[in-house]
Amino acid sequence: MRYLLLPISGIYYVIIFIRNKLFDWQFIRSKKISKSIGIGNLSMGGTGKSPLSIYLSEFLIQNNTTPALLSRGYGRESRGFIEVKENASIQSVGDEPLMFKQRFEERALVFVCEDRVFGSEKIRNDHRECTIIYDDVFQHRKITPTLSILTTPFDDLFTEDKILPIGRLREPIKNAKRADIIMVTKSPEKPTQIKLLEIQNQLSRFGKPVFFSSISYGKMVPFDKKIKTIKNILLVTGIANPEHLVNHLKNNFLVHSISFRDHHVFTRTDLNKIHEKFDTFDLEESIILTTEKDKVRLSKFKTLISEGDYPWYYQPMNIRIREESDFQSLIKKHVRGI
Repeated sequence: MRYLLLPISGIYYVIIFIRNKLFDWQFIRSKKISKSIGIGNLSMGGTGKSPLSIYLSEFLIQNNTTPALLSRGYGRESRGFIEVKENASIQSVGDEPLMFKQRFEERALVFVCEDRVFGSEKIRNDHRECTIIYDDVFQHRKITPTLSILTTPFDDLFTEDKILPIGRLREPIKNAKRADIIMVTKSPEKPTQIKLLEIQNQLSRFGKPVFFSSISYGKMVPFDKKIKTIKNILLVTGIANPEHLVNHLKNNFLVHSISFRDHHVFTRTDLNKIHEKFDTFDLEESIILTTEKDKVRLSKFKTLISEGDYPWYYQPMNIRIREESDFQSLIKKHVRGI
């Protein structure tokens, strides 16, 4: 089957090659954005961009700088430039921008705009001192951020993948050289030195600093109803890859999972099925757990969840970075004013 896709992959490669060359040779102009950090990847699917955006936002806040997150707002039904408020709807701004705003509240600015150049100029005109963070912007070459970070998962490196549609790469491996930093995400908390060196050597060909980050889970937070002792978890997710979270929870709990596609829009029917499944559990020591991003999508059912007296919780997530001081020094070096 893969051989049948080779001609399509070849055509896709040529199109991407020509497009990038037009930017490289400046036939298509790219606008440089001061005090900005771009996060992206080469492959399709979840590579840990959102947790890195959260980490960088916290870092900027700690250094007395206001982060301004700019996203296109995947899945939103609106168009144009919108500043995200805490009470916004997913339909108008998308799930991830709303998650960012609800987590940081007034400490960070969050915007959506499908035109990144226009959005960047509007933010810079209205908020001159902020540092702009772009989510999923590596292929959006009409802007050039001050610092570009390329993410790739520890167990699924882009160097081991193929270009679409044979593999999941959006563009050729060699284009990783456009990044300033390569961040290996979803690393084990205690990786072997041999594996770290192996990955370092594999990525060294691009001549960029390589860092490793691992996921750190915070204390589960209840929507409303609290449970004293938790033994059983019904995990409900609508994200690209919940496997890491499942494995983390299995260390301490008996876990059952219901998985939906990434960015799933939950319905009342979905909620009824979830509750029906949960009703088969030992209710005294059981909870329904979801991710922080899914919690935003489920918020429209807050009254229904409360009236049903179901113990819904969500799982906050952060990251830890190996050699963190070196990484933060690079951020400060590239993005002046931090």
